[in-house]
Formats: sequence, C-alpha cells, structure tokens
Amino acid sequence: MPKKILAVAEKVHDCPIFKSGDRMTVSLPELIMGDCDAVCAIALADLLPWTIKLTAGGEADDRVLLCRGCRGGRAQAGFRLESLGEVKRDPQHTRKLISLRVIPMFAALPDRELEKIGPMIQEVEFPMGEEIITFGQPGKALMIVTRGQVEVLKPNDDGSEKLLGILSHGECFGEMSLLTGDPCSATIRAREAVRAMQITKTDFDNLLGRNPVLNKYFSKLLALRLNKMSKQFSDDQADGVNGNLTMIGPAELIQAITVTDRTGTLEIQSAEKEIRLFFHEGQIWSIQANYADGGEESFYEFLTWNTGKFNFEGADTPPSEADPAAARDTTSLLLEGMRRLDEVQA
Repeated sequence: MPKKILAVAEKVHDCPIFKSGDRMTVSLPELIMGDCDAVCAIALADLLPWTIKLTAGGEADDRVLLCRGCRGGRAQAGFRLESLGEVKRDPQHTRKLISLRVIPMFAALPDRELEKIGPMIQEVEFPMGEEIITFGQPGKALMIVTRGQVEVLKPNDDGSEKLLGILSHGECFGEMSLLTGDPCSATIRAREAVRAMQITKTDFDNLLGRNPVLNKYFSKLLALRLNKMSKQFSDDQADGVNGNLTMIGPAELIQAITVTDRTGTLEIQSAEKEIRLFFHEGQIWSIQANYADGGEESFYEFLTWNTGKFNFEGADTPPSEADPAAARDTTSLLLEGMRRLDEVQA
C-alpha cells in the first residue's frame, strides 16, 4: 500500500507560500490536496529525495530540511518530515469512488477531487410517480440518476403535460436552474422506483469553482439542451412561437434564438411592461421598450423578469423597424446582464 508522508513547515522566513505549522502531505506519486495547507513546487522538488527515502521504508531525518528559497534568496522555509504509515483504503469508500467514476461528468476528475465530492453527496430514493422537481420552482440541487428512470415533463396551457424526454442511469437534472438562476423549466417525475445522488446548490457552486473540467462539461450540456430546445424555433417558424417566462427564463430564451441564428421579432409582456427585440441572424439589431427609456438598460431589466408572455415571429429578412446601425452583440449583452444580476444577488 502507498505511504503518506507529512511535511510540516518550520523556520519560515519571508516565505510567500508557507507560514509556520502549515502542512503539505504526499502519497507518491501525488499530493493529497485535501490534507495540504499550502503547496510550493520548489519545496516539493527539494523534499522529494527524502520523501522517496521514507516511502521506501527509511528512517525519518531529525533535521529541519530547508528548501532552496526564492525571491533572490530572501525567502526560505524549513520542513520536518514524518511518515504517517500506509494509506489504507476503506472498501466502501473505494466502491463510492468507482460509482462516481462511471458518472460521465465525473469521469475526467482525479481521485483526490472525487474524494472531496464524496462527502457532498446524499443518496436519495423516490417511489414511482413522485415529483422530484416541480416546474417553475427555484432549483435547489443537482440530481444524478443511479437507478431507475425519470420523466421530463412540460405543462401545457390546458393543464395537461407534454413528455420531453426520459433520463436514466448516469444522466443528471436540475443543473439548468442552478447554472442560470432561473426557475426550473420542467417537472421531473419518477417513472419507476428511482435512486439518485444529490448535490446541493452551495456544494455545486463550489465544485464548479474548483474544477474547470466540470465547467466545460456543463457548458457543453447547456449548449446541447439549448440547441434541442431551439429546434422548436425552426420547426414552428411559420406560425411563430408563443410561451411564458415561467417555462423558459429570459436568458435561455435569448440564447435559444441566438444559437439558431434566427431572424424575426420577439415581443415580451409582463404586467404593464413591454419590450420588443428585433433579431437578424441571431443578433439583436434593435431594442424598443415602454420603460427604462428603452435601449440596453431595458434589456438588462428584462433579464430579471420571472413572469411574462412572449411571442417570436420569424422572418426571412430583418423587420422594417430593425436598425442595422444599432446592432448589438447578443453574447456581450447577456454577459453584462448576468454580471449585473450577480452584483445584485451578492
């Protein structure tokens, strides 16, 4: 079994990384990041010969081992090494790592990151027919199916439900609301007895902050789902597309038009407010509104709406009201709008 080697910082002088008492833990060939207070590549390289000696069964050196230093020799730290013995694996813990490894979104993460994810996960079960996520409600957690199947449903105006899809082992749901901050755009119901892994919103945000690989995974997933959703705009262009902002959030609605390079007019009404957006090949050419003096400020306010009815009328050429001189980059508008929302919520 691999051995765990602990390095404790002592005799720290003007070091930009370590303070006295900081720990750095190694189990060759990798660092155990969860047991490290700080990490320095220079210190690791200088301690490596002694780390290999201890791993091979040698005796610990009583001396404080100095790194070569940095900042022109002004900064230096000493370390005392100690072998903590063999790293023992809990069979149940190992099984949990294996179960995470087969989930597509976690497949590319190293074991040390999977070990951190483990404590975040709650295993939950739902009987057949139970509503796991409710359309229009705020998102609270990411769910990953590990057994059984769930139905993805969208309510119709007449009270009936439209089946959008079925998710099974390894597939996730609930992430769209967590990523966009919008209410859940569909109801998720257990098609049969279901077991799932649950990660709360707080832990989900921490995961994305620490793992760029997951950011890439969810960005791709978001794009795939927007493309699937936006197919409606292609199929129904002649008749127009109508809906409610409780079905799809403002940012998702704009992206659905943008990613399919649609041309036409989007009108949205909420209470006494109304905004009209003119699109040409997915880009906003003009903005008209009866509030906030129109223009970009009205668009940013529109991104905060939770309710309202929308109608998109497609066209082969830009609407006559569209002004090419006033064209905006839609992605830039969305990014600025999201930044403002984050500031308000902070």
